[in-house]
Amino acid sequence: MRITSVTCMRNEAPFILEWVAYHRMIGINDPIVFSNSCTDGTDLMLERLDELGLVRHLPNPTALTGGKMHIIAALKYLNSGNRLARSDWVASLDVDEFINVKVGNGMLKDLFDALPYANLISLSQQNFGHSGNWIYADELQTSLFDHGWDQTSVYTRELNKRGTKTLTHKSSEPISWSNHSPLFAAEKLNKLHPVNGSGFDLSNVDMTKTVKALVRPDYGFDLVQLNHYALRSVESFLLKVARGSSAHPDTSYGMKYWRRYDHNDYYDSSISRHVDDLRAARADLLRDSELRQLHYAAVNGAHKLINELREQKAVKSLLARIKRYVARNPGLQTLNKVP
Repeated sequence: MRITSVTCMRNEAPFILEWVAYHRMIGINDPIVFSNSCTDGTDLMLERLDELGLVRHLPNPTALTGGKMHIIAALKYLNSGNRLARSDWVASLDVDEFINVKVGNGMLKDLFDALPYANLISLSQQNFGHSGNWIYADELQTSLFDHGWDQTSVYTRELNKRGTKTLTHKSSEPISWSNHSPLFAAEKLNKLHPVNGSGFDLSNVDMTKTVKALVRPDYGFDLVQLNHYALRSVESFLLKVARGSSAHPDTSYGMKYWRRYDHNDYYDSSISRHVDDLRAARADLLRDSELRQLHYAAVNGAHKLINELREQKAVKSLLARIKRYVARNPGLQTLNKVP
């Protein structure tokens, strides 16, 4: 069984090894990663992982076309061939997203065994806040962040909704794959058996259009969820601000984005059962001398960039605003010293 993921990356080098090790550990055996305009060694690290047979690394087609919508270009390129259509399951993921299977041993096979009738599984995002972490540390992100959005609360003005990605089986016969969900022909919807992360039927949702989010009660987390570390620590967020979006370059990150995601109302450590095995899997990758050199160069580079950013007037203002925002949250204690 070939399980494929599609990801765009730009300047994510300090976080790559954990993400690759984790998803290969739970069953993704065909990760395809597109990179663009990297300056921190992300592309070099992906090249080495490609040489080791652990990912398929490709330059984003926007390098030739001059386009800006990187994830759209990458998926359009893949949709032009047969690779995705020949895979058993396909998911489009970001490097800050981790598929968290809650049944069995936490492997994708356990999820598929629990949902033998499903050929599209909606992965609702469990968004995590900064969980009290201020500093950037070269630790497993999955071990640091365990406070996030309550799974039933409303966090937008309009609707009680959660972002979603999908795991899609080839038997559903999609027309094409997109970032959040594939597109399906209306006359072939009888081939589609969609469920949410709790295994509940989603045939009421219009799958002929891209589904970017599900509204309660359609979303669910009982069997599987997509851990989304949108912010990571405060200092790591500065790296994200400096980098910009790897998928949509017109997207900027700042206080509005921080306020959107930094809710720490719900304790969720369900992914922690993988931490020991994941730490060992990442350590195994670091036994490769080239990967080790690239990883620690990226870590040192991240520390250096954070220090440089903190001297900028705009970043000082952002940090002050984040500090005030965090101080207003009485239910969350800071886990490490605020500089």
